[in-house]
Amino acid sequence: MPLDTWNADFDALHPCFQQLQNRRCWAGLTHWPACDCLNQLLPAALCAQSGLPLRFFPQDNTLPFPELYYEERIFQHGMVATRANWHDFFNALMWSVFPHTKVMINALHAADIQQYGKPRTPQRDALTVLDESGVIIVASRRELLQQVLDFAWETLFWEERAAWGQEIVCFMIGHATLEKMLTPYVGVTAHALLVEVTPAFFHLPLAQQHAYLDQVVSGRLQHGGLASTACLNPFPLLGVPGWWENTAVEFYRDRGYFREKNRERTVEIIAA
Repeated sequence: MPLDTWNADFDALHPCFQQLQNRRCWAGLTHWPACDCLNQLLPAALCAQSGLPLRFFPQDNTLPFPELYYEERIFQHGMVATRANWHDFFNALMWSVFPHTKVMINALHAADIQQYGKPRTPQRDALTVLDESGVIIVASRRELLQQVLDFAWETLFWEERAAWGQEIVCFMIGHATLEKMLTPYVGVTAHALLVEVTPAFFHLPLAQQHAYLDQVVSGRLQHGGLASTACLNPFPLLGVPGWWENTAVEFYRDRGYFREKNRERTVEIIAA
């Protein structure tokens, strides 16, 4: 698919897009959804932490406050600059799926800018990685999350294959990673938060699962749970069963993609 060419059937291109099924605003459209359309997906009372209502605005020569950084404009004026491309379309969808998390990411960016100025802090680096390339790995068995931490990819994806969709799932949150999944390739890697849940989580409707994770992750961020990129765990996305042609164990023995652990990180399992 050509870069930034609209395709209303994009959600059939990869299974990960089924996570967006309750945010459908694009069926039958022959052009990019307008900001007015995307705004309808947001919770009615959603505000930036500054208290101003949040809305998407076209990023063109009519966009006010051009002197402000993207994150500053959101925090100070509630304006999310949005272009007609996949990157910003998926960003808008993630604002609707994980609104409290996105508000908290923005608030932490704004606080760091106010305290330290424009140069990125380790926390802002980590927030950006989560926002752009993040996933949330959710499991009801702690050992499955430990396998992510241990880079035990063959065990996680092959030996525990039956657990996927039943006891463990990968939720997309990074909008740049969603964009990559339009044309996935061996090598595509996300950066994961790990959340332990009860088995009841997997019986909830998708909207309730999203809302639950939104509260868990936003609360984690609020309490300093993403101090640096070392708090995120690399995750080879195409290992997820059904997300690629991965029905032979040999696929998981490609050490160029399913890499061995080579350093310690400060990733913690979030007990929700």
